Amino acid sequence: MKLFKLALLACAGLLFALACTSEAPNAKQSANTQTAAPATTPAPASTPVDTLADARKLYGQTCARCHGDNGAGGEFDLDGKKLKAPSLRDGHALKHDEAHLAKKIAEGGDGMPAFNKRLSPEQITNLVRFIRQDLQGGANAPGAANANQAAH
Repeated sequence: MKLFKLALLACAGLLFALACTSEAPNAKQSANTQTAAPATTPAPASTPVDTLADARKLYGQTCARCHGDNGAGGEFDLDGKKLKAPSLRDGHALKHDEAHLAKKIAEGGDGMPAFNKRLSPEQITNLVRFIRQDLQGGANAPGAANANQAAH
């Protein structure tokens, strides 16, 4: 009988030791658990960082051929013709608001092709954000407007 009590006491001590070493949620963790979304909730469609990453990739596929990887513009060859693309980093591009840039991308003009049939309004808006944030260092044109308005 003594051996049984000793074994029972050892098991109880072992269970107690295991319970003490496992992490018990504190009040903050409990509060977070109660307000956290269930694991089955889908992630948001895209975050601002994702949007800029997508726009950076789109810029590389769509705009870099003419305006260059860094947006500096310059001369380029298109079907044997020498053409010149303006810089997106300074000068004229800094003087226009986001709506104007979006309209220019969508409708083209002055030698630039229109992209409204190839790009969605959201893609055009994201390209304008990318140009402002990455190529122009976060510059804001005077009277900056929502690029979405002009992209539609």
